[in-house]
Amino acid sequence: MTMLEDSLRAMFADRTQSLPSINDPAAVAIRRGRAARRRRTAASSVAAALAMLVTVGGIVSLRDLSGGNGGRENPVIAFNGQPDAEPTGPPVEPRPTTDTGIGLDLWAGDRLWTTDGRSLPLAGVGTVTRIYRVPTGWVYGGAGGIRFLRTDGSSISLSGNRDRWVLSPGGDQLAFVIETALYVARVSDTGLAVRTRVDVPTGTSPVGFLDRSVVVTSDSGGFDVLDPARPHQPNWNTDVTAIYGPHGGVLRGLVSGTGEQQPCLAELRPTGNGLAVERTGTCALDLERGTTGDRTTPDGAWLAESRADDVRLVDLGGAVAGRTETVACPVRTTVPPAWADDRTLLTADDRGVVLCRADGTQRVVPLPAGVSAQWQFVPKLTAAQPAPTNTTAQPPPTPTSVPTDR
Repeated sequence: MTMLEDSLRAMFADRTQSLPSINDPAAVAIRRGRAARRRRTAASSVAAALAMLVTVGGIVSLRDLSGGNGGRENPVIAFNGQPDAEPTGPPVEPRPTTDTGIGLDLWAGDRLWTTDGRSLPLAGVGTVTRIYRVPTGWVYGGAGGIRFLRTDGSSISLSGNRDRWVLSPGGDQLAFVIETALYVARVSDTGLAVRTRVDVPTGTSPVGFLDRSVVVTSDSGGFDVLDPARPHQPNWNTDVTAIYGPHGGVLRGLVSGTGEQQPCLAELRPTGNGLAVERTGTCALDLERGTTGDRTTPDGAWLAESRADDVRLVDLGGAVAGRTETVACPVRTTVPPAWADDRTLLTADDRGVVLCRADGTQRVVPLPAGVSAQWQFVPKLTAAQPAPTNTTAQPPPTPTSVPTDR
């Protein structure tokens, strides 16, 4: 019995000595070391992949933006659309909104007052010279470049260009010139994505859009239209003295009259040889020359002109047809007028904001409290409304592949 007990004890001792201790310090250290090495290896692999992606992306962006591609369509490329480091300005805390009753935002200096009663900063461009309300925020510019202001009060840089830029009627496309290259880009609250680039002569500035084309002017005078997806062959029409904006697939503007005749209102259409006069209207209205796109209605049907004793509303369609009747808004305005909608013009005098309608009626709205002196209206750019659909039953369309931005 003693010998059997001794054998069993020896066997159990051998087996227990071969099992590692649950709290063995050496085993714990080994496991931790192996886990740390695995994490370092995985992190190094991810960092190397990201570095390769950034390097290749940077090379492609620089090549496409600086190389002359003759205006051919580029893939969507991010162009200065990331925040400078972080978006400027802290997010604005939500607050109960108050309708100002004006219909447009106001701005002065480096502050914006919205239609819902908020005050937001306009930072990063120095003295603000232009600002527009677009569907997802605001685009503004000054000597320091162009920025996008989000609805939470933060802003991001779009471009370093100072003043040679214009937004599409819907506010979602930006055309700008840097040196001798014109870029057309999609603009949103996430930044700028360049779609096309085309070489242009020195001194060229974009002044408007006509469908997919860009209307440009030259420092030496004249207007032209270009397709940014094709090489541009300049053909300046120096008889055109003003562009008022698009309407129904054509441009409306002024062309030089004959002899001592005043410039005449005309409809212009792009051709293979630049802008051609399609129809000439009245020459008796003594309309203002230059680029006055901000003073036309969103649909391009009416024009507003400030005069000494009133603001004149011109039915451009009627003027093209030869009629000279206009609507007078008897306000000695202290600020540039702007359209709240297709038939309501906003201006101001010492009474406050004056709403003048195309039917001749008026209404005065007090200026919101706290607005600084030298304020102005912020023009509003909205996407075009879809054309009315035919109610007649139609067969379902064949599915097509729509390219998406990545």
